[in-house]
This record gives sequence, C-alpha cells and structure tokens, in this order.
Amino acid sequence: MDESNSGLIENIERSQLMVAVRTDTAEEAYKAAAACAEGGVRFIEITFSVPGAESVIKELGIDKRINVGAGTVLTLDDARKSLKAGATYLVSPNCNEEIIRFAKDEGLVSIPGACTPTEIYRAYKAGGDIIKIFPFLQIGGLSFLKELRGPLPFIRYMLAGGVNLENIGDYVAARAACILVGSSIIRREFVKAGNWNAISELAARLVSKIEELRGK
Repeated sequence: MDESNSGLIENIERSQLMVAVRTDTAEEAYKAAAACAEGGVRFIEITFSVPGAESVIKELGIDKRINVGAGTVLTLDDARKSLKAGATYLVSPNCNEEIIRFAKDEGLVSIPGACTPTEIYRAYKAGGDIIKIFPFLQIGGLSFLKELRGPLPFIRYMLAGGVNLENIGDYVAARAACILVGSSIIRREFVKAGNWNAISELAARLVSKIEELRGK
C-alpha cells in the first residue's frame, strides 16, 4: 500500500465519518459541502450524480479543513475526471475492478461497493482499501456486518445508509472503518431553502456525538 494512502486510510478510520453530497446543482453541492466542513466534517464525497461534480471537487480542494473524494464513480471516465479534479479517494456503489486498478495505479484510495460476501471478498482481493457495504440496511444492517466479520474480519468496512443522531451509537460501537452519511445531514428541504447553517449544525452535532462516543 502506498504510504500516503496508508495515512489517509488511518485518518478516515480516526474520523470515522464521511458525508456524501448528492444535490441537483454544482452550486448546491459546493455550499452543502462547505457547510459540512464548517460543522467539523473532514471527509466529504461529491457524487458524480451532481452535474459538474469534478468542478466542485476541484473548488473544494483548496479547503484545507477537508479531504475530498468522488462518489458514484461508475466508469473509468469518471475516475479520470476525479483524479484530474484532485479527488484523493474514489467511492462506488458497485465493484468495478477496472476502477479499483485505476485507483491503485494512480495512488488513490479505493472504496468500491459490494453486497454479498462473494462480492465483498472479490472487491477486497481486487485491491479495494475499504469496502462499502451497499445497500447496507436492506442487506441486513449491523446484524449482517456481525455475520460478515466471522469469516472476513480482516476487511475494512464502510457502512452506507441508515445512520442518524438517534442510532449513531450502534454504528460507532460496530467499529467500522467508516460511516457514510448523506440525506440525514444534507436534507433536501435545507438545500432547497439555502439553509446552510442548519446543515452545519446537524454536521456539528453528529461529529460531536461520534467524538463523545469514541471518548475523544
């Protein structure tokens, strides 16, 4: 593993929280991400469902408070655009071995998605640094993670979906490498109203709760 990648993965695990930004416009994505950064979030993923996602990634790259990655990376073209824009990690909902190899060749952290034990192990063997269990709740949630860890305890897992302020304690107790949060912070009604302070406040509450639970 690349030494810089090792440090980035350690920082992701230390923070444990990543926010996925999925909005209708690039401007909304930038402002939502900036609001999360203001609330203390340090890892932010801009999904390629956002029009002009690469421009948002590039613009956010100058913010030294955060580490920016690309999400919903489905094609090599997306991966190349992400690299050029300055993303340091690639997140996908599926396991595309070409994208995993591209990430490894270019020194990026690879976070492919997988669902079944076979897919999860395949993603890991292909070089995935952290494996995003997707869809997490629908496949069994925390009980599924517990079963997975029996035969596959050596894999770093990202838990994608279902987390909120009420159940975050259960997610933190599961000791996953990362917890991915989206709409529970980037609430559509706040985005449409331009209420960026509300997003910052939600982000700050979640960051504070995680730090409290981890004894920081």
